[in-house]
Amino acid sequence: MPQQSGLPDLLGRSSEVQGEEVINRFANGLTIKTEVWSKGDKLRILPLGSPQGSLMNHMLHFPELVRGKRVFEPFAGSGPLGLMALNLGARHVDFLDINPRASDFQRQNAELNQFPASRFRSFEADIATFEPEAPYQLILANPPFVPTPNGIDGTITSNGGTDGNRFVEILLRRLEEFLEPHGEALILVFQLVSGQRPLLLQLISDLVVRRPVGLTPSQRRPIGFAAYCRAYTQLFPKAQEDIARWRASLIREHGEDLSLCHYVARVGPRGDLPTSCVIRDDFAEQFGESFLVPSDNEEEFSIGRVFESLVPSAQRR
Repeated sequence: MPQQSGLPDLLGRSSEVQGEEVINRFANGLTIKTEVWSKGDKLRILPLGSPQGSLMNHMLHFPELVRGKRVFEPFAGSGPLGLMALNLGARHVDFLDINPRASDFQRQNAELNQFPASRFRSFEADIATFEPEAPYQLILANPPFVPTPNGIDGTITSNGGTDGNRFVEILLRRLEEFLEPHGEALILVFQLVSGQRPLLLQLISDLVVRRPVGLTPSQRRPIGFAAYCRAYTQLFPKAQEDIARWRASLIREHGEDLSLCHYVARVGPRGDLPTSCVIRDDFAEQFGESFLVPSDNEEEFSIGRVFESLVPSAQRR
């Protein structure tokens, strides 16, 4: 096995499946309960994977990022990012999710880890209308980001709209309401890439105010849009017309040379200079190479990602 470069994996995660729940235990003593991918429920609680693991490993290596901070985790699900922040000394964490079941998991996970109720709050609300009491010092976000054709509902944890950016756009549009001027944000995204340009670059240019943004690829290599479309056709055979219209619309708007890739967006403190965005190939040094999303097999990768939009027990469209 080739030696991994950059940051080592400090998570030491082990997982135990108990019925439809997964108990995740970490080397630093943190325990997080989630649910299995295959649960037949549109409100299922997202299990943990490489993207969430990468931010958690980053915090373990750079605990000063969270120590003593007021932290906001929107789209929180079971709350893994905020819970790790609490474990590493965050002063307070607010969790937000529109899923009514998420609040229960956040509270149960806080109890599992013996975090006092005074150190966190759990809100059931829409990111578009949620009003914070005050801006936060750090945002840790894993929004629903799966590009999903109109006509396929997806799950509440997956459907990121036709281009995958529906919720990250709302977050960026409201960033100055949520984030202190000297605050920072780490946001997980899955992007359609036109040529070499992730679609998110335009949103950053349009919406982020005088902040530097670094965009770090977190996938071993991009995958082709054609393979991703084939996965939708395979998993949703009754929605072929919807999928074909969606595919044609994206190609018409963004060109034939489309691929998909995961990234971590790092938003820095506000300054006097105009907003800038740089794509940085520094994932191993900042997050750990072992957390790169595997994508060597395009078909397998695409099926796995599109499966997030499938509710196994529901009739497929």
